[in-house]
Amino acid sequence: MTERKIPDSMERVEFKDVEDVLHRNLFPVFGERFTEYRKNYVDTLNSEHTGFVPPHPLTVTLELVNRCNLNCVMCYTVNHKGQKYTLDMDSLRKFFADCTRNGVPSLMLGDHSEALLYKEIREVILVAKAAGIMDIFLFTNGVLLTEELSAFLVQEQISRVFVSLDAATPETYIAIRGKDELARIERNLLKLLEIRRDRDSELPMVRVSFCVQQGNHQEQDAFHRKWEGVVDYIDYQAASDVSWVTELVETGTVKDAKLLEADTGHKLPFCNQPFGYLCVLSSGDITPCCNFYAHNLKIGHISRDTIQDVWNGEAMKTLRQELLTGNFNNTCRVCLSQRYNDFSPGVQQASVKDRD
Repeated sequence: MTERKIPDSMERVEFKDVEDVLHRNLFPVFGERFTEYRKNYVDTLNSEHTGFVPPHPLTVTLELVNRCNLNCVMCYTVNHKGQKYTLDMDSLRKFFADCTRNGVPSLMLGDHSEALLYKEIREVILVAKAAGIMDIFLFTNGVLLTEELSAFLVQEQISRVFVSLDAATPETYIAIRGKDELARIERNLLKLLEIRRDRDSELPMVRVSFCVQQGNHQEQDAFHRKWEGVVDYIDYQAASDVSWVTELVETGTVKDAKLLEADTGHKLPFCNQPFGYLCVLSSGDITPCCNFYAHNLKIGHISRDTIQDVWNGEAMKTLRQELLTGNFNNTCRVCLSQRYNDFSPGVQQASVKDRD
């Protein structure tokens, strides 16, 4: 298989071989369909050079609700304070039926918000499994990851649980995420791992993540020591400044002309998401990636558009061509200009904004 490349905005430390574990557990169930999915995934990571686009999105991200129980400094919290949206189960059942027709292999639950605030989260997982989705990711901050829910996730063999922590100490956790919840979340995580071990299961794989920024970069080493060999892997993610999301959404551009200037020697990073992903917001709007800036790139709605309508539509074709040629639209240019790839202890990234 072609070598897998981690995107520039993330560095991964694996304590188990992720691909081996996934293959060992999912190939016996899904056979060559799983192998094709992983091959296509690698090929989309190389789309910058090949222009490869699979016949259907490899991953669909569902926001479910636009709410969260934390208030993180690096997050676009405006998304949680405006009109409340929730994807209803009837709409989701129709959408998952469309996923089945298109053979969508992977689902991400969460991102942008807290998935466990969705009251019917278990029903979503069961319907997704019934739709033939092989690789199900649950993104959560871990506050609501109860023992009962953890037992359900192990029983249903959800493939991955991703918990965002961003701190090794309670003090830093409070500064970054707004509440004193680190000890509770760590207990929840350890209980999930205990249940998995007691049931002699490798799934779900458990990842913790650390978004490197001014307020926590000094704890990277301590974070690594705390979770090394405990979880399956760690992702260190580069922070990006979301200060211009609202301005882009409301006006279609930004006043800071420097963010829109043509490349003057610094090549913006490539984004492969429109080559493999679709994101469904809690409003039902469909966007081409999971970044908050994509709120300004709505390309469909689950109430009126099929996956194929969107995936092969002119908006997606145009967006992919812009990325391949470097002729970025305003939204992608601003978003990509905020990407960082410096994970050293002296990391200099976008300053943490004061909390509301």
